[in-house]
Amino acid sequence: MILDYAEDGSLRNYLDKYYSTSDWNKKIDYLQDTILGLKYIHEKELIHRDLHIGNILNLKHNAVITDMGLCKLVNYDASECTKNKVYDKTKIYGVMPYVAPEVLRGKPYTQAADIYSFGMIMYFTARAPHGSGRVGLPG
Repeated sequence: MILDYAEDGSLRNYLDKYYSTSDWNKKIDYLQDTILGLKYIHEKELIHRDLHIGNILNLKHNAVITDMGLCKLVNYDASECTKNKVYDKTKIYGVMPYVAPEVLRGKPYTQAADIYSFGMIMYFTARAPHGSGRVGLPG
């Protein structure tokens, strides 16, 4: 397998390094590429389940969603996965604070949870200063 090298790193790296000098057009480009990628993932009837600014990489002039390791089909059967010890529905997968509230309450992951994660990505992309990304804690 051959993969492109993301020389500029993730959206998190970009915001940490360039937040004060970056213009809104660049940030909007990142967000637009991300939502188009998420739309494609959802059209394929998949749920990413781990969408956050560390999993969005800048490849030359486009942002791409990476780390599909927790990705599942929309209609996956969590109980069947549990029997095979692939998935434990008592565990929460993903990065705080990008995990949707319903998932934190023990509900299954859905495409709506990915949309919530994208909303958090928008928040952290617009937020100044970027800081650590930890809600309620000093940067």
